[in-house]
This record gives sequence, structure tokens and C-alpha cells, in this order.
Amino acid sequence: MIKNLFTKRDRRPVAGITKEQAMQAASWYWRSRQFGVDFPSPYTLSGEQYYSKLGLRQSVIVTANEEGPNVSVDVQFSAELTDTGTVVGIVGAIVLLPVTVAVGAVSYLEYDKDAQHLINDFWSYIYAFPKNPRPPEAAQLPPWAQGQPPQPVAPPQQILRSCPKCSGAIDPDSAYCKHCGKKL
Repeated sequence: MIKNLFTKRDRRPVAGITKEQAMQAASWYWRSRQFGVDFPSPYTLSGEQYYSKLGLRQSVIVTANEEGPNVSVDVQFSAELTDTGTVVGIVGAIVLLPVTVAVGAVSYLEYDKDAQHLINDFWSYIYAFPKNPRPPEAAQLPPWAQGQPPQPVAPPQQILRSCPKCSGAIDPDSAYCKHCGKKL
């Protein structure tokens, strides 16, 4: 079974930035997108993230090299099926092959679009970094993704109404009184 779904690679020169700044920007960007980031060497960043929609593991490798007056930034982005994703795919293929193929194709196209958007957003951030060297805005994470226990959610306040005929309490979404049957 093929586990590696795809690999995208792009290499571009970036003017007005040092290798160190390129690596700082890459680190800030991928961390803001919830990737676990590591530096196998000073000018190489590797990161991983689990993409739960399809059971994929996303990986990114960013390297920075001097290339004349510019810094060349190389991005390799790949996705592979995790063991959980493989099992779900096999079970789905056995049980509902036509539906699985259709849903899988739509999910893959959606993922490919999301991945391409992520890469394009990275390039926009890198090109703007020399003029604005700040961390990118991080997406708002739910408490469970931040390692915090979820906060209790208060139930929505219900506005109680009363029936005009019998004065009984009526649920907000009721079309009839549950006490006398009057249409509201």
C-alpha cells in the first residue's frame, strides 16, 4: 500500500534576509500552524503535524542557503498516511468501496488545496519578513490543543414564554403549547 500521498517541493530566492532570519521566520511560521519544529542543523528545520481529517502526518523540511546576494529557501512539504489512517481506509474500502473512493477523492482534493494554501501562505510570510520581522498571527486553538483542560460551557439561556391561553410555560422552539395544545 502506498503510504506517501505526495511531496511538494519549492525553492525560491529571498532578498533582504539572512539565513538566520530565514530560519527564524520559518520556525515562527510553522510553529504558529501547530507543527512540532526541530533543527537537525543550524540552517535546516523539520516539522511534523497530524492532520486529523484524513489521518495524515504532514511533514515540512525548510533549508536556507546563501545564493549570491540572496538567501535561497527550499521547502519540502509531504503527507503520508498514518497507521490509523491506513486501517480506516482499508475498512472503508472493504465496507463501502464506491462511497469511500468518492469521499476519499473529495477529501484528498480538499487536503491538497489546504496544503497548497499553507505553502503559499508561508511564502507570503517569508517575503514580508524583512520588512516586518514579527511572529505571524497564530490560529486560535481550542483549550484541548493547548494542553489545557476544556473549560465548562454554560448552557444557552432559554427565554421562557407562556401560553396566552393557559399561561403554561412554553419551550422557545415550540409551535404548540404542551399543556393545552394551542397553536402559537
